[in-house]
Amino acid sequence: ERCGTATRIEIPSGDERERSICGDPECGHITYQNPKVVCGVVATYQEKVLLCQRNIEPCKGKWGYPQGFLELGESSRQGAAREAYEEAGITLNPDNAQLLALFNLAGMQVQVVYRVELDDNTCEAGHESSDVKFVSWDEVWDYDLAFPTVEWALKHADEMRSEAKPAVLERTKTLQPNGEWTVEEG
Repeated sequence: ERCGTATRIEIPSGDERERSICGDPECGHITYQNPKVVCGVVATYQEKVLLCQRNIEPCKGKWGYPQGFLELGESSRQGAAREAYEEAGITLNPDNAQLLALFNLAGMQVQVVYRVELDDNTCEAGHESSDVKFVSWDEVWDYDLAFPTVEWALKHADEMRSEAKPAVLERTKTLQPNGEWTVEEG
């Protein structure tokens, strides 16, 4: 992968998992495939929550909060703030974001979700959103939400509205050998 030589699958010395290793002994580059980190933020303003309508797959046309993949060199709070700006045109101070939820998705993704109260309700759809708006908490459930994790985080944020510091919701979603998904708290 690094030098162009074909790779082989084997367990590297000192490791316990199969990895893709360069076949050139002088290179020997090991490729590690790891879960992606997704960062998101449930942004509110005066008892209303920001929703973004997705303009990209998966779940194009469905609604959620700003979220996306963490970029190299970012903290998870910085990634959430960047996604909020890219998807909804909102600027927030990452230091003000409070950890709300952590979702482990079958070794494919780790999602880190924050909450933040905004200073104003100025927002504008970015290229990944076809619409953005602030809605009351009662209205949130009328929208076709994009992913189960979006629903989990929004329900938890709603439950934590009166708390100065939210309890962190942690869930793990795992694919079982029989093809069924299980969800566990913690």
